[in-house]
Amino acid sequence: MKLPCLLIFRILCSFSIKLRRCVRLWHMPSGFLHLVGVNAASNKSVPPQMNIKNQAKKFGGYMKKAAVFNDLSGFGKCSLTAAIPVLSAQGVQCCPMASAVLTNQTGYEYHKCTDLTAMIKDYIYNWQKNNAHFDGIYSGFMTSSKQIELFMDFLDVFYEENTMLLVDPVMGDDGRTYGIYSAALLDGMKALSRKADVITPNLTEACLLADYDIEKVYSDTRKDVLLPLATEISEKLRSLSGKNQDVIITGIKCRDDKAPFIYNLVTTANGTTTHRSHFFDVSFSGTGDLFASVICGSRLNGFSTEEAAERAGKFLYDSIADTMNDDTAPNDGVNFEKFLRELM
Repeated sequence: MKLPCLLIFRILCSFSIKLRRCVRLWHMPSGFLHLVGVNAASNKSVPPQMNIKNQAKKFGGYMKKAAVFNDLSGFGKCSLTAAIPVLSAQGVQCCPMASAVLTNQTGYEYHKCTDLTAMIKDYIYNWQKNNAHFDGIYSGFMTSSKQIELFMDFLDVFYEENTMLLVDPVMGDDGRTYGIYSAALLDGMKALSRKADVITPNLTEACLLADYDIEKVYSDTRKDVLLPLATEISEKLRSLSGKNQDVIITGIKCRDDKAPFIYNLVTTANGTTTHRSHFFDVSFSGTGDLFASVICGSRLNGFSTEEAAERAGKFLYDSIADTMNDDTAPNDGVNFEKFLRELM
C-alpha cells in the first residue's frame, strides 16, 4: 500500500502547485501577461508577434537611447557625470562615449587629462557589430579637431533619419575661449554644428560659430541691445545649417534690469522666444552640460524645443539657488541631484 499512497501524494502536490500558479495568473492583468510573454488562457509562451518587443507600445514603449560623446571628470559635476543622471531621470538610456578621462575638470588648479581619441574607431566598430541604434546623439567637449573628424565618421554610421542630433559646441564662455580652442577646432565645430538638429551654444560660442566679434557683442549688455543682437546671431546660425535646425543660445547676461537676469534665447521654425531666470553672479561648473542634457532628454520624450528650454531653465535655477545656500566652490558644480525629480 505504500507505493499507491506515495503516488497519490505526488499527484496532489503537483495539482496544488499548478492550481496556485493558475490563481496567480488569473489575478494578473492580461496586458502584463502579454508583456512578459505568457498567454493567460494556455499558460504557454506566446508567439513572436505577441512578445515584449511588439507589445511594449501599450505600456509606453521602449526606453529610448542616446549616445553621448563627452569627457568623464572625477570632480566638477559636468559632462558625462551630468548627462548620465539627467538623461536617466527622464527615462532615456545614456550610452556614454568618453572623449577623455580627467581627474577633475580643467577649472581646478591641478588636473590630469587622458585623451581617448584613439577609442572612437573602437566605438564605431564594436557598436556597429552589435547592431546599435540610437534615438538621439549628443556631443559635448571635444579635445581637438581630430576628434571632431572621427566623430563625423561615427555620425556617418549611426546618425539615421529618425535620430536627433544635439551639439553643444564647447569652446569658451563669458567672452573668453578655453585652452583647447584653436582655429582648426572652430572649423570642425562649425561643420559639426551645421549637421545638428539642435545646437546649444552659449553666447561666446554662438559668436564664434557665426563669425561675430566677441568683444563688440559683449561691449553693451543692455537688454534692448544684447537680446536683439543675440536674435540676429541665432537666426544666422539657423540659416547656415541649411536645415530645420533649432538654435538655443544660453547664458545671455543682461544687467540693466532692476534685478539682473540671464536669458536663454530659442530660435525655431516658430520664431524666437526668450526664457528669463534670475542671474546668480557666480559661474558654476557643469551648468551648460546639465542644460543640454535636459534639452536632449526632453526632446526625445516629445517636448518641443521651447518647452524643453523652459524645463531646463527651471531645473538649473532650482539647482543653482540651492547651491548658493551653502559654501560650494564654483568648480565643484551645483546641487542638481535633489532636483532630478522635476524631470521624472
